[in-house]
Amino acid sequence: MSDLVLFHNGPSTCSQKVRLILGLKNLSYESKIIDLQAGEQHNVDYVKINPNHVVPTLLFKGNPIIESSLILEFLEDQFPEISARPNDAEALHKTRLWLKTTDAYQVHGGSITYGIAVRNILILKPKDELEREINEIPNAERRDNRRDLIENGLKAECVIQGLLESKKLMDKLENGLDDSDWFTGTNFGIADAAIFPYVLRWEQLTLSRYCSEKSHPKLNDWFNKVKNLPFYEEQILSFLPLPLIDALKQFSSNQKDELDEIFASF
Repeated sequence: MSDLVLFHNGPSTCSQKVRLILGLKNLSYESKIIDLQAGEQHNVDYVKINPNHVVPTLLFKGNPIIESSLILEFLEDQFPEISARPNDAEALHKTRLWLKTTDAYQVHGGSITYGIAVRNILILKPKDELEREINEIPNAERRDNRRDLIENGLKAECVIQGLLESKKLMDKLENGLDDSDWFTGTNFGIADAAIFPYVLRWEQLTLSRYCSEKSHPKLNDWFNKVKNLPFYEEQILSFLPLPLIDALKQFSSNQKDELDEIFASF
């Protein structure tokens, strides 16, 4: 067995962060896909290695490493040969501020993904099965938000707040590229890996019109640079189920007028 085993999910934003750094460092790993829609993150055996019922989890020589931002730091500490983190103290501080920013944003990214799109898949499940899955979410606030967005969609408070926080994040990211082409100092690194999946999710939810090349030129240039990295296709595209991504886009497009109205209110 490989020293590195990654329990992850293809479209999962936090999983994508880790795979990007594994790709940058050219590290081989054993891939273990966790089907989030089937609730595999709540399986007893998985919860033993990740009590938070989330992905990703990295096993290093059999020992679980959890929390995506901490996994990024672990990979840099354990495998520093290809650097993903600046040495300069000030640049490192800025990098870690971006990690803190993405950690705080994560809940909002989940809210808009589920509120705009995934709820349309979940509501097709039998009510008792859906309620059982919600009850398995260990965090009470997340359980309440899941029920709210499933029932109310774009009208759910957590979804509206998620869209507002998403807009704030995109504006902050644009301003964050004033002094460099990358968020991790002078090269692609852990801050860029932490940020990229959320910008990609905006594209997948057809929200890019609120973050256009005209309004956010530096962010769009950076986004395209990440897509051109040599390991991008292997670590991101190869794990994205195209039918699901097409469904995300379609569910969002079907609600374009409602989304335009929400963004116009911000």
